[in-house]
Amino acid sequence: MLLETRPKHAFAALNWVVDNVADFGGDATRVAIMGDSAGGNLAAVTALRARDTGSPALCAQVLVYPVIDGTARFPSWEENAEGYLITAAAIGWFWEQYLATLEDAENPYASPAKAKSLAGLPPTLMLVNEYEVTRDECLNYGRMLTEQGVPVQVELYSGLVHGVYWMTGAVPRSAELHSAVVEFLGKQFAR
Repeated sequence: MLLETRPKHAFAALNWVVDNVADFGGDATRVAIMGDSAGGNLAAVTALRARDTGSPALCAQVLVYPVIDGTARFPSWEENAEGYLITAAAIGWFWEQYLATLEDAENPYASPAKAKSLAGLPPTLMLVNEYEVTRDECLNYGRMLTEQGVPVQVELYSGLVHGVYWMTGAVPRSAELHSAVVEFLGKQFAR
């Protein structure tokens, strides 16, 4: 049940934005999608669904330390399993809550890294932190996108942990991530 509804809700929200953005002075030809952590997963899944259905056209996607593969167990799962805000056990628990069955982790609308093809996705900015359980799966997804012809900019931030994007009051370096997003989207929207 959960797998069937959350990504569809995100896709419905994207379509609502595209259908109504002109009412707010926006341009439906310059729409990007962005998310962090589980929201990064939903953003990546929504971009896949938009590509697969042929609409809406996205000019970019921004994935901030996304949780991208429900089956991945790269070295960062062990290296950063404990002590860095989000534990490997917590990520595993979140997947268990999200998926209706373990087999759903093979579904690209749950684990975008499982898609047969990533070609045709919009230009992507991927922000990844050093002390992140999912660091290596993010880097792997960035490589997969590049190999399939998607323009990708991957930024790896040394010394930072999961959730730092929202820690502007406590972690001044979060401004580095914000600046990267602003610069990337500025270039994409100018096209």
